[in-house]
Amino acid sequence: MVVWDAAGRLAFERLQNRFARRGAGAARAAEWPAHFVAFDPLRLSETDTTGWPSRRRRAALESVFAARRLSAPPVPTPNDR
Repeated sequence: MVVWDAAGRLAFERLQNRFARRGAGAARAAEWPAHFVAFDPLRLSETDTTGWPSRRRRAALESVFAARRLSAPPVPTPNDR
């Protein structure tokens, strides 16, 4: 989970703030959306993938998302832009 600030930098304190809030405070903290970032599977179905080339690991991650019909499309991080 990550939160980016307006300048595209990671804002860990905003992420912590989201976890610590309840009620109206949570609604205000949610103005800074949190994102789940999956970028590198280290294990898949009991298989150690750390020796695989990064392209193969990326393809494996994409196939996991496709097989489970996850609806969130890949979104580039600020560092990818």
